Amino acid sequence: MDQWVPHELNAEQVLRRYQITSELLLRNKNDPFLDRNVTCDEKWILYDNRKRSSQQLDRDEPPKQIPKKKLHEKKTMLTVWWNSAGILHYEFLKAGETINADNYCRQLDKMHENLARASPAVVNRKDPILLHNNARPHVSQKTSQKLSDLGYEILPHPAYSPDLSPTDYHFFKQLDDLIKGRVFKNQTDAENAFREFIASKTLDFYRKGIHDLVKRWQKCVDSNGAYFAQ
Repeated sequence: MDQWVPHELNAEQVLRRYQITSELLLRNKNDPFLDRNVTCDEKWILYDNRKRSSQQLDRDEPPKQIPKKKLHEKKTMLTVWWNSAGILHYEFLKAGETINADNYCRQLDKMHENLARASPAVVNRKDPILLHNNARPHVSQKTSQKLSDLGYEILPHPAYSPDLSPTDYHFFKQLDDLIKGRVFKNQTDAENAFREFIASKTLDFYRKGIHDLVKRWQKCVDSNGAYFAQ
């Protein structure tokens, strides 16, 4: 099995992963909460998703012309918000635009409106839970205040842990499989490919992505906080 090693963890980070996942396992066992959970993340979508690799050629065969990887490749940033019942909000940023606290809070408002329509009981009880990573816009004072105003609990998430983030280990992983080898002429092409992706997914896809957290928390505990085999 492959092992995902996105970062060289120090002893404190390994311990923190162990502590957080142990606590979450116990909490979910005593009071299951995953269906109250919303998660999100951002991803750069490249226009050119062809893999550059070495060529095996016959002795007298000329090499095929493969475009060189450009230093500044065209790309667009996608943000996705979802839960065990499906997509709550997604957004492609304009060219040159990146995530900051202002547009993160704006997207939070849009997502919250959609969640209120889809799961009014969760919103009315003021007990939705948000799982996101520790990127600067996510932990800014403005974002923290917005989440408090909307009634969200922030689920503890250890640093450098995409293996414990459903958007990374599940959603974006399968999106990458779809766009592998494809070339988009413009942002509209990229957006259409994403819509094609979500149109192909059933409720089971979203439910599995969220509920696999339990297995992953357990694997993390079994690995004493280290990265584990996928």
